[in-house]
Amino acid sequence: MNKDRLDQVYAFQLVAAANQFKKYAHEQLLKAGIKISSDQWVVLKRVAEHEGVKQKELADLAYKDPASITRILDILQRKGWVERRPSTDDRRAYGIYTTQAGAQLVEQALPVAKAIRAKGLEGIDPKEAEKLIHLLKQIRGNLTH
Repeated sequence: MNKDRLDQVYAFQLVAAANQFKKYAHEQLLKAGIKISSDQWVVLKRVAEHEGVKQKELADLAYKDPASITRILDILQRKGWVERRPSTDDRRAYGIYTTQAGAQLVEQALPVAKAIRAKGLEGIDPKEAEKLIHLLKQIRGNLTH
């Protein structure tokens, strides 16, 4: 094995896997009649998990840069899935909340999202899947410090 080949570099394979995952997820969501991108889904799901989250915190939770979060939130708000409410503890900030339509979309999309994740792990031993999560967290941690 030639470790200098790009296809043998773990970071390249991570990006390739993530891109393939997004493509597959988009296809499956569309097949289910759910018109949301995978990036929008991640942000909507994080808002549903952390109702009232501030935009900066949401960027950290979704592993997105602040400009991307703003753009995605604008789209989600236009579609009626989230709303920004003035913060009670900081006049300059807004809390982000799912609307009733947003909460319904999360409920509708969750089984599809679970099926997508299961497809990605098809044929992989559950202990190996746990190890993969552990290794990815370790890589992220190594690059954070």
